[in-house]
Amino acid sequence: MPRTRTVLATVGAAALLVCGAAPALADGPEPPRHLSQFIAGGADGKPREVFCPSMQHAYSGGFTLSARSDSRLAPEAADVIESRLNDHASGWIVTVRKAQVRKLLVPGKSHQSVPADLTVHIGCTDDTMMHGA
Repeated sequence: MPRTRTVLATVGAAALLVCGAAPALADGPEPPRHLSQFIAGGADGKPREVFCPSMQHAYSGGFTLSARSDSRLAPEAADVIESRLNDHASGWIVTVRKAQVRKLLVPGKSHQSVPADLTVHIGCTDDTMMHGA
């Protein structure tokens, strides 16, 4: 009989701990934010950097290329120079070259090549940084 009381007391104490911990878990870190920044003509080979909101750091990133509605992406492959965290993990850096071809209605010229549009994507979080992990 004393053993049953000990088990029930332990289960009761565990239930109180779980109930007491639930509000603390609800106030935990916010889920990661995923941000995107569109840069018209941004695939011109210049570094483009997108930052996380203050007090957050980047944990992932990338980019997409697109052409305007009156254009198409050039057939040549994109020249990706970098797509990485910045030195302080506060943002993401992308440097890429890719052309889009625009049709022109000017006699004697049929196409114009200009840099493609670039969208930089970044994932930001409040979690503690783990340098060298």
